[in-house]
Amino acid sequence: MKRLLSILVLLTVAFATVCANNTPPLEKKYAITGKVVDAGDGTAMPGARLTVEGTNIVAGTDGKGAFTIYVQDNKVYTIHVNYMGYVARTLHVPATGHPSLTVKMTQSHTKLDEVVVTGARTEKPLKDVPVITRVISQEEIRMVNPVDLNTLLEYTLPGVQFYYNSMSQTTTLNYQGMDSKSVLFLLDGERISGEGSDHNIDFSRISIDNVERIEIVRGAASTLYDSRAIGGVINIITKKSIRPFDARVNMRYAGYNGENYAMSLGINKNKFSSQSSFGFRHRDNYTVKDTEGKQVEMIKPDGSVSKSQSKPSSLIMYGYRIMDFGQRFKYRFNDHLSAEAYGTFYTNTRPTMNGKRWHQRYEDLVAGAKMKWQVNDNNRFDLSYTFDNYVKKDVFDRVDLVEKIYGNINHSTRLYYTGNFGRHTFSAGIEGIHESLKHYMMKDTGTVDISQLSLCAQEDWRITDNLNLVVGVRGDKGYHYRFHLTPKVSMLYRPFKHVTLRAGYSQGYRIPTLKELYQEFNMGGMGIMMYGNKDLKPEEGSQLSASAEYDYGGFNLSVSAYHNRFRNKISYEYTEPGKSYNMRYVNAENVKTTGIEATANYRMACGLQFRGAYTYINDYDVRDGYNQSWIRPHSAKFNAIYKHKFGKTTESIAFNSQWMSRITRYSYNSTAKAYTRYVFEPRTVCSINLRSELPRGITLGLMMDNLFNFRDKAADSAVQLPLNGISYVATVSINIADMIRK
Repeated sequence: MKRLLSILVLLTVAFATVCANNTPPLEKKYAITGKVVDAGDGTAMPGARLTVEGTNIVAGTDGKGAFTIYVQDNKVYTIHVNYMGYVARTLHVPATGHPSLTVKMTQSHTKLDEVVVTGARTEKPLKDVPVITRVISQEEIRMVNPVDLNTLLEYTLPGVQFYYNSMSQTTTLNYQGMDSKSVLFLLDGERISGEGSDHNIDFSRISIDNVERIEIVRGAASTLYDSRAIGGVINIITKKSIRPFDARVNMRYAGYNGENYAMSLGINKNKFSSQSSFGFRHRDNYTVKDTEGKQVEMIKPDGSVSKSQSKPSSLIMYGYRIMDFGQRFKYRFNDHLSAEAYGTFYTNTRPTMNGKRWHQRYEDLVAGAKMKWQVNDNNRFDLSYTFDNYVKKDVFDRVDLVEKIYGNINHSTRLYYTGNFGRHTFSAGIEGIHESLKHYMMKDTGTVDISQLSLCAQEDWRITDNLNLVVGVRGDKGYHYRFHLTPKVSMLYRPFKHVTLRAGYSQGYRIPTLKELYQEFNMGGMGIMMYGNKDLKPEEGSQLSASAEYDYGGFNLSVSAYHNRFRNKISYEYTEPGKSYNMRYVNAENVKTTGIEATANYRMACGLQFRGAYTYINDYDVRDGYNQSWIRPHSAKFNAIYKHKFGKTTESIAFNSQWMSRITRYSYNSTAKAYTRYVFEPRTVCSINLRSELPRGITLGLMMDNLFNFRDKAADSAVQLPLNGISYVATVSINIADMIRK
């Protein structure tokens, strides 16, 4: 496998050399100039995005809405203009012989005009994507005004559930009935290191101030991303420099619920662009204390029931002190060849744990490079390499000693081809990943590694204007497992102008993680051993999904359903039931989940918007007729937003809410051969957010989070992240580029 990865690196070098030798140097010959304005009142639109089809040229408007695009050839160019909340425009502009352009943008009444990239690695309007895709836009992020990624997803993504792992003191995710091992998180299309003790990424790595939007692809429907994404892909798209000059400062203060500060500086001049960012986030510990214990019932083998009340629980939610830095450079050699290099550094110093003499520090270093070669109008190659090193350290408080207890390193290299042939878009790629893991859960905190090579191909066929078919296949080879193929097919059909039907079938394939293969851990020093299993089989999954969508004027209604089946699902089992609590990973029985999701959005001309979503999930985790699932079966989201322009200011008010249903769960005691019944009550959390966009790039905000002061119980942390009561949040954002009209 290492030889294969070496060959892939050599191919990368050869590819870069061919690109450099076959692409002429950049010469500024022709200038296309203009201005982007609101079609309603004619005001300038700073930050509008312009892309030139068939090239690597991306430009943005300045503080006055003006733009200049330099092109090489004297021909007619196709230029796409995008701005958040407006209908995209496509222009056909000759390189010479035209006056300065005035591009008038009309406000959109639907989210379906937004452009997405995750499903196919090419830009495509959301309304034309056959793969069922959800987008959390920049507008939604602003209206929710979240403190972190977890809060944003809880308020906006149906079917997501976060809870707290009291052993590792980390956040754990479940999405549509599938655990975090089955959900692939990407940052700008690249896999994120940091497999935690419960197979989660470190969600604190993501600074919400750097997020432009989030794209979610349900299930294993995407051919062009890791097959381990059996449960879905969540691709976090960060902000990039497109304006000639861009500088921002964001401040958020929430008292005992923390404070965030962020700065960014970007330039985009002709062939060179740069983006720099810095962030600081801080929150102290807080303790969740129950006033009374939880009522439990034990159902004995003879059917009798004994009731009791546990002791009141308490839980410390550990705080953080985070600093993150980011730098990205991009250089366009000419209209067809561009390259970029990027790097980020993240450090999170956590407070000293209760009763301990040390604290933990998490660190992450990312370095990578990408190259894009647009051979001609219809053929493109994309090349990338990413190095991601995530570590955890114990830092002793009274002595000068730092001990590295965890390290996860990923090397990823990818080469993709995309070709457009009339109504056909063909994509193919090769990927190589090498991962190493040093973990305190390994014997003697040892280091293990694994390599994986993947091939993929996808055909996107637009059969007619109303019928689109996507067929793909992905092959994976890793560890000692055989080469495995996973097919995927998605279809979009629009029988009427305002009705869109989608359906898909996909298979997923997840090789066991290094932790599942090699773990040997004394849990909490309690003498309970947790073992890995080198004989594990890969998980194999399949998903059927279908959706119907109606979109007319400002109203959008979508109903979707999905059914997942898994073979060789990996979970724990007792090594000696009834004799000890020692456990190891095994391939359990086949598993299945079914879900239904309905979303509705209504945008009125007066500036009032309503968004609602409902999700039902059934993961069939039943034994002897008793539910053993931790998943709340019903959940709902509701958002109401009013936004209106008064003179030179824009005022908005947003009400956001989330609700999760009650759940009754039974745990089995193998020693007593009895079931214990636990009840987790419903949960409703709301917020109200006021936002004022003033002239010269100044935005002020005031928010009440957890509006009705919902109090989580420490005993319920296994099904939710405990909140710290109501909090009052003040935010200030300054766009320096708008302030100085640059």
